[in-house]
Amino acid sequence: MTEALPLPPSGGSVEKAFALVAELAAGAGPQRLGDLAARVGITKPTAHRLLRSLTALGYVRPLGAGAYTVGPALVGVAAATLGALKDRPLVRRSLDDLHVRTGLTASYAIRSGAAAVVVDNVEPDQAYRVSPRLGVPVPLEECAAGTAMLAAAEGRALPGEYAYDDGEPVRSLAAAVTHHRGVVAGALVVSGLSFTLNAESAAVLGPLVAEQARLLSATLQAMLPPEAAEGIA
Repeated sequence: MTEALPLPPSGGSVEKAFALVAELAAGAGPQRLGDLAARVGITKPTAHRLLRSLTALGYVRPLGAGAYTVGPALVGVAAATLGALKDRPLVRRSLDDLHVRTGLTASYAIRSGAAAVVVDNVEPDQAYRVSPRLGVPVPLEECAAGTAMLAAAEGRALPGEYAYDDGEPVRSLAAAVTHHRGVVAGALVVSGLSFTLNAESAAVLGPLVAEQARLLSATLQAMLPPEAAEGIA
């Protein structure tokens, strides 16, 4: 998956605060006040004021020297969100199977508006591995997961029933997972560096991803009631 969606805040403090939290969550590590303010598009005094409020609520943790990271309250919200996904235990088993069969990072993405968001990863124990960042929205048209989910939602058949993103240096394969009445629940994804997921390996692994997505779709339809489709799409 490629670049995250921009987070231009509107005029309200709530939107600006959420933009700061989202920027911190999307980062690979602690971030400095000035960098956060610049990326979110607000002044440093405004960012500092909002970060103080978020710190008091536990959603942000200051590290000193003007650096911040996510706080324990945000971790708790993330855990509760994952726990509310009715299909998560079934998805996790599919990710484990897909990881074992491909040797690559296996992920599950869901749709959030015009974006795809990875909500779970199973990573290989290797020095060179790709780990899509959890919770970071990526435009649907710019990632394999989004391409697969869009095609399924529109009733379009993809060649081989999977999408292939051959970007550099990270590449990915994805296949949509559907619930009752064709409701798109999400997408199974495998990701790797370009030398581990080239065109030749994609032609072999793509059908495996599609097969696993079909199995998970059938399992969801058999084990979850039709009304649950609205809660996992």
